[in-house]
Amino acid sequence: MINWLIKNKKFVKIRAIEQELGMPDSTLTKHVNGSQKMADKWTEPLNKFINGFVKSQGGGEKKIRAYSTDLD
Repeated sequence: MINWLIKNKKFVKIRAIEQELGMPDSTLTKHVNGSQKMADKWTEPLNKFINGFVKSQGGGEKKIRAYSTDLD
């Protein structure tokens, strides 16, 4: 799941995830940027959070298309 976060880091607020999970400031930011390894105790909470987020967004598999009738 960390790969998903690295791939999509420009679309999500890393600091907001840290706050939601109760992580110390910049823990996840440093891990995503590759400057520091994240403590193992955060792996499971982070995976649960990302899985829940991805599922709530439709798994990223839906293709959204706008049609001219949608813009009226």
